[in-house]
Amino acid sequence: TPEETTAAIVTCGGLSPGINNVIRGLVMGLHCFYGIKRILGIPYGYEGLTPDSPHTLVELNPDRVRNIHLQGGTILGSSRGGQDVVKMVDTLVKQNIQILFTIGGDGTLKGAEAIGQEIERRGLHISVVGIPKTIANDIDLIDKSFGYETAFDIATPIIRDAHNEATGAYNGIALVKLMGRDSGFI
Repeated sequence: TPEETTAAIVTCGGLSPGINNVIRGLVMGLHCFYGIKRILGIPYGYEGLTPDSPHTLVELNPDRVRNIHLQGGTILGSSRGGQDVVKMVDTLVKQNIQILFTIGGDGTLKGAEAIGQEIERRGLHISVVGIPKTIANDIDLIDKSFGYETAFDIATPIIRDAHNEATGAYNGIALVKLMGRDSGFI
């Protein structure tokens, strides 16, 4: 039942516009539409799911997330790097989490798949939901991830202006560095 369900949200990888909007939407939807009252935020990515992590899980509710869509980044923090899947699933069990929402790109979604496989191997009843996030828009099977449009809209005039600067000087050169696994998509 919803009253007995615990959901958790984790954000991993690089920052992308809209992460806090997604966190807010999840909390509001889970709480108001589905009646799930215990929603936990996992601090600093998958690192927060390991038992030796110095971070404390964060209780999320509509009051806590009311205005987070007005600030950038992620209120939960983020990290990169592989964690021990067995230990992460142990934490899900210990915290009685039945639904894990993972917000991230390619590495995060591969991590979510590994967590799901460990859950299945153990025969547990925990759902893992991957929410694709990347400014590079390089995740298979989706047309556009959130954050990509904003990154594209911001990068376009910068690149145009760099080109204008370069053509304004004899033998001018402009260098623009874009981040992302396949930044050419931006």
